[in-house]
Amino acid sequence: MATLTESADPGVGTKGRHRRSVSRLCTGKRLMHIIRPSLWSGKEHVSVTRSQLRVISRILGVLVFGVCFVLVLDRAEAGSKPAAAPPQPAPAADASVSVPAALAGPHAAAATASAPFTGLPSVGAIFTVDQQGRSDHHHYCTGSVVDSPGGDVIATAAHCVESAVNGVPTTSQFVFVPGYHDGVEPYGEWTAVKVLVDPHWSASNDPDYDVAFVVVQQPSTPKARLADLVGAQHIGFSPQRPQLVGVIGYPTAAEQPVACLNTLKPYAATQSEFDCVGFADGSSGGPMLTGVDAATGRGTLVGVIGGYQEGGDTPDISYASYFGGAVKSLYQEAEALG
Repeated sequence: MATLTESADPGVGTKGRHRRSVSRLCTGKRLMHIIRPSLWSGKEHVSVTRSQLRVISRILGVLVFGVCFVLVLDRAEAGSKPAAAPPQPAPAADASVSVPAALAGPHAAAATASAPFTGLPSVGAIFTVDQQGRSDHHHYCTGSVVDSPGGDVIATAAHCVESAVNGVPTTSQFVFVPGYHDGVEPYGEWTAVKVLVDPHWSASNDPDYDVAFVVVQQPSTPKARLADLVGAQHIGFSPQRPQLVGVIGYPTAAEQPVACLNTLKPYAATQSEFDCVGFADGSSGGPMLTGVDAATGRGTLVGVIGGYQEGGDTPDISYASYFGGAVKSLYQEAEALG
């Protein structure tokens, strides 16, 4: 069990049936069959001359014609107006993102140094907050949106979401800003409402469990789904090593993220290593992605910068807790919540 911190319109159908029944009344010989029997309703015969019958028939005929004429006009008017389209979810922003060559595409190749770029919508910076709970413009970690039924889950490192005072996971001291670059917050700030870390991390900061999943929401639009706005990364478990991955991080001293494509290799059974220059402080929690699509920037998350030395003591070498069974269980708990 993870450590959890919380902070059909009926009128349309009825009217449609009414129109169909009246239209049958207004067709062919059915009209006179309805008019004539009405003159002999009940047990007694009502005496009516032929001339009176003709007058009554004409009056009723005019009335029914008028009703039918109005219905025909109404139906024609309704048919001329296009039916209102049902509301559609907002398209994922990653459908049109420009993915840098450092991550994917025909010119992508393994590199030993990272390159700055303007970011992916589904990857963002994590900021500390002011007294009003808004970003104080200091980003210190990185996170990425991952697939979930609620569309509101991000992945990062466990050490990124703990209180600086007592080391306990908290929802009140940070916000997630997807797609951040150069002071721009294209998708706004997203507040943490639930934080999940493994009990092994909570108990002893075990580096093998330096992974967290966070359920977020936008206070101004609490029903908005983050993944509908920015897209989301797939997530994979028990990944093969070595394999080529693209890594993204937000160095604290920079206003743009950096990216690098290189090999993720075993450092230990429960730790992975990634060698590429440029992942300085602030890159913790950054996604390690396989199979990044050059058109959408969507790949599969197989690690986050963290683990041994909380991600690495130098900008040249990064580490990550292995995404095994414990991380999978933690993710499944996050799925159920967000």
